[in-house]
Amino acid sequence: MPAADTIASLTETGQRVAGSDAERRAGLQLEAELREGGRDAVIEPFWCRPNWALAHAWHALLGLAGGLVAVSDATAGGLMVLVALLSVLADAATGISIGRRLTRERASQNVVSRGDETKGDPLEQGRVRLILTANYDSGRMGVVYRNGPRQIAARIHRATGGRAPGWLAWLALALWWLLAIAVARYHGAHGTTIGLLQLPPTIGLVLAFALLLELASAPAGPAAADNASGVAATIALARALGASAPSRLEVEVVLAGAGEGGGIGLRCHLRRRRRELTPENVIVLGLSACGAGSPRWWHSDGALLPLAYHRRLRELCAGIARDDPELGAGPHRGRGGTPALPARIAGIPAIAIGCLDERGLVPRSHQPVDTPDAVDRAAVDSTLELGLMLVDALDAEVARTWDARAVPKRAPAPA
Repeated sequence: MPAADTIASLTETGQRVAGSDAERRAGLQLEAELREGGRDAVIEPFWCRPNWALAHAWHALLGLAGGLVAVSDATAGGLMVLVALLSVLADAATGISIGRRLTRERASQNVVSRGDETKGDPLEQGRVRLILTANYDSGRMGVVYRNGPRQIAARIHRATGGRAPGWLAWLALALWWLLAIAVARYHGAHGTTIGLLQLPPTIGLVLAFALLLELASAPAGPAAADNASGVAATIALARALGASAPSRLEVEVVLAGAGEGGGIGLRCHLRRRRRELTPENVIVLGLSACGAGSPRWWHSDGALLPLAYHRRLRELCAGIARDDPELGAGPHRGRGGTPALPARIAGIPAIAIGCLDERGLVPRSHQPVDTPDAVDRAAVDSTLELGLMLVDALDAEVARTWDARAVPKRAPAPA
């Protein structure tokens, strides 16, 4: 099935928000498409709490309540703010937090196509697993995703050279600020000055709570570019590698559900296979939205503390861009969550590729106009080309490093 048909068929399933019937229909459709392409595929269900916006709205609300309580009882208020802060940090690191527990649990599923397991352990044969992944659920449309707020964020990102904190870092900073004020109150600080110092983080948390609550109840968008295009590119890449298999890479595909909830699908997959998948025997290539713009590889990613992707993988992408300037590929410092981020958090070599416009944004992301007819096929093709060249470079890299390990060390010359 051509990439354009994959994108169109995914959007036709409806609002495939994580845990919905539309997402389940999309998963079954993708399983059938992988099978039609000659790959074995299975549905792997899991339970999750994907409404990240509502989870963090609870965190903001707890922080606000703690700040108010701290005015009269610094100990109790400070403890409330501390719990909110620790829960935000835990959510970013593990996807598990108090805020998540206060949201509804849903059933989602991954569509998984493994390599030929009859060949035995790939590592023993000098091969490495290459997991191609993309999330196929659709994100909710909210005020924060409208053009105005996104353009402001893009300007700040450019002005700081891509080093500005992610949105979750600002939430954590506001909670830390309130915690510091509660500590100051505990040690006897009172009066107008301490009240004025408490005002900025309080206003920030009120605004965050309102925006997160609105987003938590917003409808899902068509999500043709973000991220049906990434799914289509993943399937096309797997199909191309099936026709011309790499010599040292065992290609697997994980089309993840609940990806908008913080990469829950891939997190669950990696946890389920944590004894089998280690940093020594697996590489993860995440395909992000590629419906418009120019090809990019992600230098770093993360809404809280940006984590740099694997150095050697970034070097390989830079080499491809240098050797093929017509491709127009370049690096990007992300502050969100690409499909490869859960693997990076788990310490597995990973990198993400996709397409962005000149502002560093995914055009029409989380908007009602993100429809199949707006997807630029040339952008999908350029991402696929970057992916194929990266896999070729990876295959050669694995062969080189493995052969170097296999060469026995010379015995010392006799005295």
